Amino acid sequence: MTPETTHRLRVRYNECDQVGIVFNANYLVYADIAATEFFRDHLGGYSSLTDLGLDFAMAEANIRFRRPVHYDEEVDIKVTVGSITSRSLSMEFEFTRDGDLIAEIVISYVCIETRSQAPQVIPDRFRTVLES
Repeated sequence: MTPETTHRLRVRYNECDQVGIVFNANYLVYADIAATEFFRDHLGGYSSLTDLGLDFAMAEANIRFRRPVHYDEEVDIKVTVGSITSRSLSMEFEFTRDGDLIAEIVISYVCIETRSQAPQVIPDRFRTVLES
């Protein structure tokens, strides 16, 4: 079964625009928070990657907005792995509120060595979990 994590968050006032709707750039922040929880749930935390001198750098993000989200509403973000290659992976984020689809994000990441920022092969121990 493909690993997944669902993270719930409540929208804070400072994340909204003048009409009380979540500002669009904050969806990427929310996705990052949910991805961190995914790594905590399935890989022992993001530091299990960074301790090896590796990181996942964002290469591309695609967002599809369906409905607005307002201040103080709770949103569930389901995170799954889309595709995975030797050096990259995509993660899919599904935002829902009370079961209604709010937004969908697909983010492509490249595994890099942190010092040189050169692409690296995703370690087998991570790949095994991500592909399960």
